[in-house]
Amino acid sequence: MPRFEDSIVIDRPIDEVWAYLTDWFNTPRMGGYAALGLRQTSPGPTGVGSTLQGRNVILGFETRLNHKVTEWDPPHAFADTMEGRPFRSLSQRGTLESIGGGTLVVVSTEFELRPALRLLWPFLGPLVRRKMRTGVQRVKQLIESEPG
Repeated sequence: MPRFEDSIVIDRPIDEVWAYLTDWFNTPRMGGYAALGLRQTSPGPTGVGSTLQGRNVILGFETRLNHKVTEWDPPHAFADTMEGRPFRSLSQRGTLESIGGGTLVVVSTEFELRPALRLLWPFLGPLVRRKMRTGVQRVKQLIESEPG
């Protein structure tokens, strides 16, 4: 099962970083994960058990991913599981930690591909990895460019 972990220090306080990362309107702007949109589909404020639906472009095809929040600890951690093609399963977890005047963000992603894509993974893996790293760098640029 492929697993990626990226970390970055963002020169903003933890509360600002949390607010940006958990405002679903910002998801498409972050870029690296090919998200076209993300919206909450459950009522009430976001928390454990909340559901969201995302529209993504994966390998050139538009798909929908259904998310379920599995951890919600503002402003320190969030996690969710996702279902939708081309994945059998996908989980993602983000942690935030104050360090000096900035915030260390660590994002872990683990997924299982459907059988047909497993055969292509040796070729696709490096491309996916690069796209995810680019997304983390983009988040840093976006948050740090916001008025403080």
